[in-house]
Amino acid sequence: MSKKIEKYTFYTTEWQEYLSQLEEKINESAYLPKYHLYPKTGLMNDPNGLSYFNGKYQVFYQWFPFDSFHGMKHWGHATSEDLVKFKDEGFALIPDEEYEKNGAYSGNAFEYNDELYLFYTANYKTNTGKVAKQALAIMDKKGTITKYPKNPILEGAPKGFSQELRDPFVFERNSSFYMLLGGGRFLEGEQTGFGDIGELLLYKSTNLVDWTYQGTIDLPIDKGYMLECPSLVTIDGKDVLFLSPMGYEKETYRYQNRFSSIYLVGQLDVEKRTFALEHVDELDAGFDYYAPQSFYGKNQLPLTFGWFGCGEQVYPIDTEGWKHGLTTAQEMRLVDGKLRRFPTEEVQKQFTDKQTIRTNQLLLEYPYYHLQFELNKEQESTICFGTKDDFWQLNLDEKKETVTIDRGHLAKKIDTEYGMKRTCEIAELANNITVDVFVDNSFIELYLNEGERVFSFRVFLESEQTTISFSKETEATWAYLK
Repeated sequence: MSKKIEKYTFYTTEWQEYLSQLEEKINESAYLPKYHLYPKTGLMNDPNGLSYFNGKYQVFYQWFPFDSFHGMKHWGHATSEDLVKFKDEGFALIPDEEYEKNGAYSGNAFEYNDELYLFYTANYKTNTGKVAKQALAIMDKKGTITKYPKNPILEGAPKGFSQELRDPFVFERNSSFYMLLGGGRFLEGEQTGFGDIGELLLYKSTNLVDWTYQGTIDLPIDKGYMLECPSLVTIDGKDVLFLSPMGYEKETYRYQNRFSSIYLVGQLDVEKRTFALEHVDELDAGFDYYAPQSFYGKNQLPLTFGWFGCGEQVYPIDTEGWKHGLTTAQEMRLVDGKLRRFPTEEVQKQFTDKQTIRTNQLLLEYPYYHLQFELNKEQESTICFGTKDDFWQLNLDEKKETVTIDRGHLAKKIDTEYGMKRTCEIAELANNITVDVFVDNSFIELYLNEGERVFSFRVFLESEQTTISFSKETEATWAYLK
């Protein structure tokens, strides 16, 4: 197993034995999930190429297969019929060409002529900085993936823009193909590195391989110094745009992570390159969420996955050789013009034999469950999950009108420099708040009012049993994963 891993290592068959041994080691981990997608080896980050193609869900993802740090990114691939049970399809993209010599970065999928077009950023570094390159691979119905022989399909950045131009998202509108690219612009001259202000660039094509720059989209929001991971779906006639901006200043109750992800609701005009904004907000208040991608599932259902991680925080199990995962598949809807996301019906159906009890304390034997209860925002509440000396807690402060997740009481501390608490405001929420907690071992998704507010975060409790202690008698409903 002892093998030195260089950052820019790409997969060849000589690594197969090493990866097999690493997978055996990881399978012994006490913290693996059962219904979240996670890397069989190494580090997983952004969801990519999300699509429903050839009768199956196609889930691609950023993947450094050799260790639990951010190294040379490949695309991994999994398929699913129900978004609960996933089949590992191995490597989708291995960055073994010169134009992608530093990694196959994020992008999306677009179905065309019974094939799935996979657009991605080809990471290419020189001694003087990056050169922006966008590339294409095509998957047929047999699952064979072939890189486009004339890659890259785009090279370089428009004048005045950073070469940190990435994460293509291709869609169709008005019988034309469009590509969104995240990037940044310099306020003065040509420079290297990130830009001074984030920008969303728009390209147009008639054939998906020849692209013409149209300009930037006017977004009436704080754009930080860089915009990443754009994606777009339409829900109830409204455009919902996902962005992951870099450079946001922390607010008291928002943008508390190093990187944040936001959504915009409104109307995108591709001809005028404007976005008529109706609402904007942060997508997740938890410790571990970034780079979500939206897509249409079966029957054009608007869905999303997010990266169950953020930045480079240190976990106490990093030495096990695996890191991060993806959120559950979440269905999206608009309620009063605001986005809500909640695990799909298929995910919810995995929890059977529901039990309800009114109690101050509940003992759950296994760390795979769905718990539901209500809070009154006019009454202070504290709910602890774990054991006496090893727990996380949810706090409702009726005076500040906030809900806080506190990881400060865990035996296995998680990157204390990253902060122990995350808080969201609940002033706009109704007095009675429904709380849904989906626990998948070390992966936790907590929803207020079925997605009006969401916390995604990791914990590493030392006991499989969880005692849930309520500060006052509460009616709770729970079910284990079947």
